Amino acid sequence: MQTKHEMDDKKMSIIKISLMVLIAAISLFFVKKIDLEDIKVWITMNNSLAVILYILTFVVLTIFFFPVPVIVLAGGTIFGLTRGTIYTVIAVIINTPIMYFIGKFLLKDFVYSFVNKHMSAKLRTAIFSTDQKILSLVLFIIRLSPIFSYNLVNYISGVTEIKFLPYLLTTIVGTLPGIIVFINIGENVLNVGSKEFYISLSFLLVLVVISAIISKLFLKPNLDERDD
Repeated sequence: MQTKHEMDDKKMSIIKISLMVLIAAISLFFVKKIDLEDIKVWITMNNSLAVILYILTFVVLTIFFFPVPVIVLAGGTIFGLTRGTIYTVIAVIINTPIMYFIGKFLLKDFVYSFVNKHMSAKLRTAIFSTDQKILSLVLFIIRLSPIFSYNLVNYISGVTEIKFLPYLLTTIVGTLPGIIVFINIGENVLNVGSKEFYISLSFLLVLVVISAIISKLFLKPNLDERDD
């Protein structure tokens, strides 16, 4: 006969699996059915609530693995560089704790499986280190690079040993360059072919190159060598 503890564990596992399936299904729906224009229409349908709708859109859609650059581009198009950056940072500050704790308490098994399958042994060692300086450095570098998914990094961070405040600060500082770049592109996306548009794309290229160099310097020699 199963003990009460075993039954509770089984119920919790069923709940976790059900929620993971729900998140996956909603994620698939959002990614297939919602695009940049849909987001812009949704945010601007009520000008007095546009800021709240933008922040809410960012907070909710990113939980379901919706591509963050698409949302940020919409923010740049609607609000411009300065306001778009401020509103996006606010959305990140609100969204980050939610995804962090979802990762910690709900998606732990999924995240461990993903990390073990797709990351090298030394990078896994760094990510699962208890050293706050190592964790902050690695997560900052990952955040800085637009190659890494903002959504996935949030969930991965939830199962690491990084303390919440360093995690939040690392997220804000690490994502800020990318936010500014994509907001700037969004602001100039309607002026394709203009000098401002090409400048905004050049900033994206610079960000990719810098993040690749930093990743190579800090991760490749020490953390990201492939398993033998």
